[in-house]
Amino acid sequence: MGTWGVGPFDSDTAEDFVDGLENLSVPQRIEVLRAAFRRAIDAGDSEPLPGEIIAAAAVVAANMPAGETLSWNEDYPGISEWLVRPIPSDVAALSIQALEAALPANGWFWQSWIDDEEKRESEAVVSRIKSVLSSQ
Repeated sequence: MGTWGVGPFDSDTAEDFVDGLENLSVPQRIEVLRAAFRRAIDAGDSEPLPGEIIAAAAVVAANMPAGETLSWNEDYPGISEWLVRPIPSDVAALSIQALEAALPANGWFWQSWIDDEEKRESEAVVSRIKSVLSSQ
């Protein structure tokens, strides 16, 4: 797996997940997102793939009014039109729960950052996603 930046789509895992959504219909995308979030929430002791959950939550955030101008939307032109409006409330709530489950404070994702500045930038990205998701 490769990570080349701190943005929500800046890893092979995240990019693969989002690429898998591109050719799906809107209802199929919603169901894939719900399933990913539920897997993360129900993972128990096995940690889900944080990159996948961050990317999935970023897709939801990009489709919310407060997320239309997120800087990473330019990575996937049109991404802010991938889902129905308004976003189903359960999807936004599930995405926040999944982020919490996939990114525990002392989990391996946060400990794996070598550069403290990049870790802080990644924390800011996740915080921004959560903020947009909470705005619904």
